[in-house]
Amino acid sequence: MYAAPKIYEDVVVPEPNISMYKVKPIYDDLTVPGTEDVTWARDIEARQDKCLSELELLRQRVLKIEADCCGASENTSKLDVVIGCSVGSPAVYMAAIMARKVNCLIKVFSHSSNTKEVDSTITNKLLCVNNGETDYCGVNIIYKDTAAPYFMACPGRQVAVSGLSNILRYIARERNYVSLYNEADLETAALIDEILSFIDSLEQRCNASASEIGQILNNIAGYIKSSTYLAGDSLSIADIALCCILVSLDSKLVPNTLRTYLSNTIRSNYEMRVLKAFVNWIPHES
Repeated sequence: MYAAPKIYEDVVVPEPNISMYKVKPIYDDLTVPGTEDVTWARDIEARQDKCLSELELLRQRVLKIEADCCGASENTSKLDVVIGCSVGSPAVYMAAIMARKVNCLIKVFSHSSNTKEVDSTITNKLLCVNNGETDYCGVNIIYKDTAAPYFMACPGRQVAVSGLSNILRYIARERNYVSLYNEADLETAALIDEILSFIDSLEQRCNASASEIGQILNNIAGYIKSSTYLAGDSLSIADIALCCILVSLDSKLVPNTLRTYLSNTIRSNYEMRVLKAFVNWIPHES
């Protein structure tokens, strides 16, 4: 009569997530009496970022060991891509995320066809991604005045892929980033594709009226009402695409729900933290 069910039956062990080690920056809700200097707090956050980076590297090594024993793994070869886009394109921020994820440098060029002024502030931030941590350039950004929003070419193969969503799908497949886009998981992959279709509409209407953009953003926001992320309980290429577009938009167009979502996604994922350098507003405070 005192027998209890075995505790290990029907237990599913969740996959380790780097975000579980992340805590909210301590100076967000903290005021030091008599001073507005939060340098000390930023130093702590910098050390925290370093710890996250080391944890991510450790995670990748563990995944490699598991893959060597059990099967396929992420593609750990050096990334070598060229992304052509217009000035201010969301693809610029996607390039920064991918460079951070594979730990490579970025180079920026302006094609002779480009007629728009290049923001040197953004360029300098791109050049600082992983600077001093690695010695190879895996991402080249070329600003072009082109009708197609973006294109991507692998040097030597010239594989043209247009559109932010398609570029992310291509990279996820080529690098075997199943955690970001697992086509074997039919239900989740279908949901990601559905969300990406909305993001494609937003990308194609970047110069539309505020009301039209707002409607699309509200439709997308509906996917995060019951979850931290757009599709499931972890970061996906849908989240990367949306975050890149949100960063590129006028902050006044972004609803509070998506402001909070963007902030949480940046704080909770190592590769997404690179976007922090390009975001000059904080949810509910701008």
